[in-house]
Amino acid sequence: MTAWLLSLALNLPFLGGPQEYQILVALGCSAPRHVQNGYREMLAHEVLPRLAEKVTTTQVRLTLAPITARVLETPNPLSTPRFQLEEAKKTFQKEALRTFDELRKRAAAECSRGTEIIGALKAAGERARKPGRILVLAHGFEQSELMNLYDYRLKLEKREVRQGLLQRVKARLGLPNLKDQEVCIAGITAGNDNNANARLTTSIKAFWEELIQASGGRLVGYGTTPRVCPFL
Repeated sequence: MTAWLLSLALNLPFLGGPQEYQILVALGCSAPRHVQNGYREMLAHEVLPRLAEKVTTTQVRLTLAPITARVLETPNPLSTPRFQLEEAKKTFQKEALRTFDELRKRAAAECSRGTEIIGALKAAGERARKPGRILVLAHGFEQSELMNLYDYRLKLEKREVRQGLLQRVKARLGLPNLKDQEVCIAGITAGNDNNANARLTTSIKAFWEELIQASGGRLVGYGTTPRVCPFL
């Protein structure tokens, strides 16, 4: 599973290599427009300002990729030269939001229905070259050929059911390689479906925790806002 990819790299004069961040966001047919607007607000006010503060002390590499059901990749690296750090912070946030808007336009034009969070995590794992941090901005409901977590009949509260779904992922797609990756899922919602009750949403958290652990990663935050992510 490959997603559109646009990397933002601040090539600043610090040693030790860049800190790696990936943001996977539900766009196009994966989320209603008003929900996407909410994700953009989270980026603008809760995520990017915190990442920009790191620019004055370290090199930051941010990758933005949408969660869609299309297979398309267009690498387009954006970088800033070595100049005043305060200006770099402003550029970083502006370019990240511009990238988000560009990805949203492409996703709206090219997507099919579905929310392939597992596929996006797998692609993120393939892009990772070192220990990193992955922020997923999505409602948490995988809707793909692998499974439909909106289905309350799944009995997802049972561990054996969740393990059966993990075996299906292994057989059909393969687990993501999330070794040395910290994962935070924000933007969690019960959606507009009356079947998405508290028991189901609690079970979905357990599913993601088990999948990420089985993939070698660690779920470090889970909630409605990126403020639950300790790496921001």
